[in-house]
Amino acid sequence: MTKLVRIQLAIAVPLILAGGFFVFFIYHQLFKNLDKPLTTNNSAAEIFYSKLDGTTVEQEDLDIVIAGVMIENHVDARPQSGLTQARVVYEVLAESDITRFLAIYDLRENLEKIGPVRSARPYYIDLAGEYQAVYVHSGGSPAALTQLKGSDLVINLDEFFGYNTGYFWRDTKRYAPHNLYTSSELLLLAKEQYGVENYADFITWKFKDGQVNSDQTSEIKINFSEAPSYQVVWRYLKDTNKYERWQNNSRHIDDLGNIVEADNVIVQYAPIKILDEVGRKAIGLVGRGRVVVFRDGLDIEGSWQKDNLTARTLFYDLDNNEIELNRGKIWIEVVSDDIEVDY
Repeated sequence: MTKLVRIQLAIAVPLILAGGFFVFFIYHQLFKNLDKPLTTNNSAAEIFYSKLDGTTVEQEDLDIVIAGVMIENHVDARPQSGLTQARVVYEVLAESDITRFLAIYDLRENLEKIGPVRSARPYYIDLAGEYQAVYVHSGGSPAALTQLKGSDLVINLDEFFGYNTGYFWRDTKRYAPHNLYTSSELLLLAKEQYGVENYADFITWKFKDGQVNSDQTSEIKINFSEAPSYQVVWRYLKDTNKYERWQNNSRHIDDLGNIVEADNVIVQYAPIKILDEVGRKAIGLVGRGRVVVFRDGLDIEGSWQKDNLTARTLFYDLDNNEIELNRGKIWIEVVSDDIEVDY
């Protein structure tokens, strides 16, 4: 063996031994950990949902201030302002065959113009009371004003009285009484004046994500009146899984040209009694009655239930399971229990 070969072996052998040891170490470590469970970071950010309509919100926005605003639907009040931004809307007969809206808002949103604002009726107060809302109106029927004096279910913000007038304005482009408006900025100032907390303690409905189904109800027709002005049609849009509102044979739009749409349409049947020659009404919203919930293009028959004046109205299917609503906007059409709704 030459000197050169001995030198090469002297270099190669330690390198081979070192490499072998390194391979053995890696092999040993791999097999040593085979019986250990793999750990992955599956922690996801917690999702928070609005109690009002089930949509996602930031954690700091869980506590909210709710306003229930009386919005007129007389033909001279159209198009309305802010109606497309309401989270929940109730449509109920006011006088004769004229309907009026109770629009439920989350005051965190920037609502520059809401109205026209009109007067109160007892059954609207009952509905607003389910949310402990700031109840926004301009005067009311004698029965409604008497009820408001003794009610602790709502914060009474009546444009007719005292410093409350500062939270409203008249639009000179329209004539009274169809020209009274407010805004979320003004209502938040009223909230501070009345010391309302950023909290509303009410039972939320059950919500789910929307899902289009194969069997769709394409139209819902509600005739509040013989005249077309108060004949309502909701048309289901499969592409968006929403319902588009029509009245007076045309799309219902707001003053900015936005189409009124909903993710859920609820037809709530209730006993309605005419009280006087003006056409004022008593509407039975406590107890139990028939309901049809429209969502995902489906019609779900069932019943509504409100156990007492301070309770939340809940909706159940024919198996007495609470009906899940789609996250998003909700329109509740309160109709007489003796009329037929076509769908």
